[in-house]
Amino acid sequence: MSPLEHALVALIPVTIYLLVRRRQLPSKMMLSVVCFGSVFPDLVDKPVSYANLTPWGRVFMHSLPFAIPVVALVLGYAFITNRLHLGAGFSVGYLLHLPGDWHKRLLSGEIPPDLLWPLTSIPAHPGPAHWWGPENVNIIWWSLFSAVILGIVAIRMGKDIFSHMNHSFS
Repeated sequence: MSPLEHALVALIPVTIYLLVRRRQLPSKMMLSVVCFGSVFPDLVDKPVSYANLTPWGRVFMHSLPFAIPVVALVLGYAFITNRLHLGAGFSVGYLLHLPGDWHKRLLSGEIPPDLLWPLTSIPAHPGPAHWWGPENVNIIWWSLFSAVILGIVAIRMGKDIFSHMNHSFS
């Protein structure tokens, strides 16, 4: 799936849930968090793959043994900071990304071994994702975009953690 498709697959159920449950549209912050969660695996794994550090672009963050602890940490932090709704938004986006990449195989009843890496070995894969290339998203630009987005999020998280630590000790 392309990044836009991942975002839509995550935003549609979140929006429907909020409309039905709370009779409101998602806030700008919720939209941002869900979109970030929906592309988070690609923000991490595609540049790592491009740097030839992994066999292909669906390894670490595309694997349940990595996704589950990340989601648990996000939800734990969201609970502690009284923003569980945002942690849930990120988690929904992230967790819907994984079946989004494998929907055809999952619908046929197959569980791709990549979803369970490193508990299973990764089979050989044919080249880059369909949305890479000269006519689509350039992986160098995607890697730079990923670095900027992850850097901004890391700075914001660092400030937020520091702020909450100061409030806890005062």
